[in-house]
Amino acid sequence: MILGMPGIPGRVQRPKGTGGGNVPLQTRVPEVLKKRFDLAAKRRGISLSLYMEWLIDLDPEAPTPAEVLAEEGGDRLLTA
Repeated sequence: MILGMPGIPGRVQRPKGTGGGNVPLQTRVPEVLKKRFDLAAKRRGISLSLYMEWLIDLDPEAPTPAEVLAEEGGDRLLTA
């Protein structure tokens, strides 16, 4: 098994140690929207999950990881 490679050839691997555990995120969207997300991530050479992290950071109404942590009363940094 080869470790340290991205899930999709040609894309960069996300940095390790961003905090929090990973959980699945599932939703249903129109097929054309899914293709737009995939192509946008591919053009940037990143994973779809990292692209989604970037999008949430652009939303001024989205809570910061620290706000989520404070609301949940947890003690570790959460990331997408």
